[in-house]
Amino acid sequence: MAEDGFRSGFVAVVGRPNAGKSSLINAVAGAKLSIVSWHPNTTRRALRTVTTGEGFELILVDTPGTTQGQAGLGKMLAGVAEEEMGNADFSLAVVDASRGVAGKDALLLDRLGERDLVVLTKIDLVPRPRLLELLAELSRWSLGEYLLASSKTGEGVGEVRGALVSRLPFGPRMYDPNTRVDQPLLLWIGDLVREQLLRHLRDELPHAVECRAEEVEEGTVDVVIYVERESQKGIVIGSGGSVLAAVRRAVNRRMPSGLSVQLRVKVASNWQHDPKRLAEFGY
Repeated sequence: MAEDGFRSGFVAVVGRPNAGKSSLINAVAGAKLSIVSWHPNTTRRALRTVTTGEGFELILVDTPGTTQGQAGLGKMLAGVAEEEMGNADFSLAVVDASRGVAGKDALLLDRLGERDLVVLTKIDLVPRPRLLELLAELSRWSLGEYLLASSKTGEGVGEVRGALVSRLPFGPRMYDPNTRVDQPLLLWIGDLVREQLLRHLRDELPHAVECRAEEVEEGTVDVVIYVERESQKGIVIGSGGSVLAAVRRAVNRRMPSGLSVQLRVKVASNWQHDPKRLAEFGY
């Protein structure tokens, strides 16, 4: 039964790869819940983060970038964003102010309507006169509201949160008050390992790595890191195991109490275009 005047709902957070969706979600939630990396396409699955406050429950759905390729993994990721936009109460389109409003942004905005919002992110990187130009450019779309925010400095984040909450429908609480992320633990751990690999490998393996947390035994989570070619194993492992060791330390600092990870590397040839492998990996 809904509390009197309580608001709750789902917001699909959409935008081009690397627009700052995950960083904004973390800023609005006030905690690092969604995976963040400078690499495009870091988010591969819809991740629901739950933010609660006085009289509301806001579920932000982090989605893959909406301009993926049209085959294999890319096609499946594009489908995730489309599905979440259809299921959500409304959408929040994230546009990177430092890159301007590109044609790919326009394609996304064309699919939105008056119930949806737009936020210009990374405004700390853009002079104010340029922001005014971008807002004027965005005004040709008849959307619900246009907002400005910087996840880095925190400017405008409170206004974004307030705008989202004010548009939530009245309804019951959908999660336990202590829930922050709606994602199976093993999936979350696999994504956490992949995030740290991207940070340590930088642009050496931007798309060819997948991580699967497969089992837990006596507090140790076995995580298999899949690459597409034998030659990539050495890059992931690092000299003397240095990359794996650094990734393991970084991941373990964020693991739930009593759990740690063990990392292994395997080759799954051309997995991004192999339907059987993609199904096995949960896409």
